[in-house]
Amino acid sequence: MPLFTFLDESGSYQYTKEQSNFIVYTAVVTSTPSLLCQEFSELKYELHLQGQRQDRFHACEDLQVVRNRVFGIISKSVGYAIHAIVVRKNKINPVLHKYGVYSVAYRTLLRYLVAFKNLDRVCIIVDTVPDQSQQVTLKNTLRARTEEVMNAKGIPYTLDHHTSHSHTLLQVADYCAWAIYRKWANNDARSYTHIQGRIQNEYDIFANGDTTYY
Repeated sequence: MPLFTFLDESGSYQYTKEQSNFIVYTAVVTSTPSLLCQEFSELKYELHLQGQRQDRFHACEDLQVVRNRVFGIISKSVGYAIHAIVVRKNKINPVLHKYGVYSVAYRTLLRYLVAFKNLDRVCIIVDTVPDQSQQVTLKNTLRARTEEVMNAKGIPYTLDHHTSHSHTLLQVADYCAWAIYRKWANNDARSYTHIQGRIQNEYDIFANGDTTYY
């Protein structure tokens, strides 16, 4: 069985008390990569005719009325699972600032994927980020961690970095990451309740750590 995995993140890489204390890394996993393509396309063109012309769905930028519609679509689908890693930034050793936490978070997230049975291939598609230095780090780290985890299990894989415009399920991953982030960072579970039933792992990776750095 080939497994498609769509990765995105939510949160900032500023390590101060004035910033939110969480980063969330999220994987939307499915054997049906075309899932929700028709529904998202129909909604996009319906909104276009109403004057809301946008080239993709992006949770932090979309109007609340649009988010409500998107979460309505996502919540009705059962063809995918969500895995998430929650990172408490004040517990990250400063040696892992700024993007060093990628290695820890994505190694754990990828290990959830190889726990699936009867895998003959894993196709990983990652949303790009606008900051060029962050993108380079993301590419290099994910390549190393994916090779480490997949090769240890003998699982063939592909790893691609695409914009979210290219894949409906990257937009779904963005929405899921945002909803989980809002729950942790803002104690706001309104959007989270729409996807809660699809979440298989939501791991607070540094929950048991005793050391805080700020």
